Amino acid sequence: MVNIEKEFKTVKELVEYCLEKFEETRHSDTLLFLKCCEMLGAETIQQIKDLKLNMISVHKIRQVIQNKEKKWLPSESVKRIRKEREKEIKKFMGKVG
Repeated sequence: MVNIEKEFKTVKELVEYCLEKFEETRHSDTLLFLKCCEMLGAETIQQIKDLKLNMISVHKIRQVIQNKEKKWLPSESVKRIRKEREKEIKKFMGKVG
């Protein structure tokens, strides 16, 4: 448990830094993940792979920072797109389940 807690604390600090310094990362988890990798020194796909930085962890931490802590929020248009996508996914999952 201590290792996971330490990992998430460190990743959260990195994600917060990127969200604060690079506004475009507030709108895209892909850009956020790539910027985090870049900040850790990755320049190639192999180096990104070697980092073992989990994209899902970056996504989840971004959600906490933006949705719960209300820091470094995306634009209103991105908020609307995310909300609509969430509705579509829930509707689809209801049909699948």
